[in-house]
Amino acid sequence: MSRIPFLDNVYPGENNFWRYFFTIILIWGAPIILGIMIGIFFMTYLLTQGFDASYLVENFTSNPLIFMLFIAITYVISFFFLYIGVRYIHQRKFLSLVTTKSRFNWKRFWKGGLAWFALLSLSLVLSLILDPGSLKFNFNLNPFILILVLSLLIFPVQASFEELFFRGYLMQGLGLLTKKPVILLIVTSLIFSLPHYFNGSYTILSVDLVLQAFILGFTLGIITLGENGLETAMGVHIFNNIFATVIVSHPEDMGLNMPSLFTSLSSPDPVIDTLGIAIFGLILLVIIFWGKKEDVFRLFRRDNSVEGK
Repeated sequence: MSRIPFLDNVYPGENNFWRYFFTIILIWGAPIILGIMIGIFFMTYLLTQGFDASYLVENFTSNPLIFMLFIAITYVISFFFLYIGVRYIHQRKFLSLVTTKSRFNWKRFWKGGLAWFALLSLSLVLSLILDPGSLKFNFNLNPFILILVLSLLIFPVQASFEELFFRGYLMQGLGLLTKKPVILLIVTSLIFSLPHYFNGSYTILSVDLVLQAFILGFTLGIITLGENGLETAMGVHIFNNIFATVIVSHPEDMGLNMPSLFTSLSSPDPVIDTLGIAIFGLILLVIIFWGKKEDVFRLFRRDNSVEGK
């Protein structure tokens, strides 16, 4: 058994390799196939109604609202198949991905989410004071309300799914191979961060996004293993995505011009940006584990091996 109860949640279930392989194929393959089918259906319908094909493609790939609706459909499907995989293929309780307790801890969720939102807001205020030219006030009431509503509906599903998969399903599954927390943190954070490379429209921005995602993923992994639960990580991830879409967005992030409150005009700097999110991550860890630092330190001890107490 592991020294980390959250990782031990995997044991009551069925953990054959084929179950992981099949579940992961379902989780990531089904949304792609169904998304293509839905896209073809609507494109075909609109073309039969006399719409121009190039106009449809351009709007589908560049319109942020259409893109967010596409994201919503994709992640709802992925969430559904994650549930099916855990509940019926692995024959586990779905809650075992979240916590070692019998219920979801909403206090942790709100504490983590609001703390991270406050730190990001502090970063915004500092940017406005130190370099006001790096931000453009971009408020337009109707599009802003629409993107706000969509964000509040979509990101709780999207970000929760990513936490459930990367720091729940994947981390617990890899925990069958190694109980070394540092290895689990590095591997899951790397797998989580690499897809962010495709969010950037040019190399420097892509590298910047990957590095920031890795640091954030590593931080959320520490919190998950330290608290033996995903609630705080889910709150942080949801509020992070809402902030990056509704409050401050970058026009080159996925090539979309979100109607956010502010638009970032600064050029990405992987060194400075990574250092910044690392500092904020450390502050978040201090907030979450104030008076409970032993819960973090135990993750990095050399004797934290496969066999535990």
